[in-house]
Amino acid sequence: MHEAPSDHFTVTPVMLREKSQHKWGEDLWTLRGVLPGLTKGEIKQAELQGTLFFCFDLIIQLYPLHCAAYYQNLISEQPKIYLVCNANESESPQPLLMTVDYDEAAAYMETGEQVFHAALADVLCVWLERFVLAHYRPKKPKKRQREHWHESEQRT
Repeated sequence: MHEAPSDHFTVTPVMLREKSQHKWGEDLWTLRGVLPGLTKGEIKQAELQGTLFFCFDLIIQLYPLHCAAYYQNLISEQPKIYLVCNANESESPQPLLMTVDYDEAAAYMETGEQVFHAALADVLCVWLERFVLAHYRPKKPKKRQREHWHESEQRT
């Protein structure tokens, strides 16, 4: 019998800060990816572009209720991982949450939080796929009932 997939995964997001080209501009922050996932070559390449910051030990938590959103992420052209940060005026973004659920990330965007995204690493795609296969049950389509617009159409 197969072991049930874990509902959480600990990652280290890697943020890149690039200096603004304009003297009054703010630094540009991007999420380069997560560890595990980024190779040493990708990290070295990113170091040439700016300063790297590592946000150690953030947990991605999965819920069976959100499997439809995870499935949509997996079948997209490029699956993504999202880092939600406080939208404050501090020196660097303050991580709140890592997620693979676009709907959850979008909800935070609507409240004004900063949301960064990067490609979902292969090791995380495999983990997410195992979780979705174990828990996702698509809803069975059901036929809509015709609406009765006129009193004469209503059955007694």
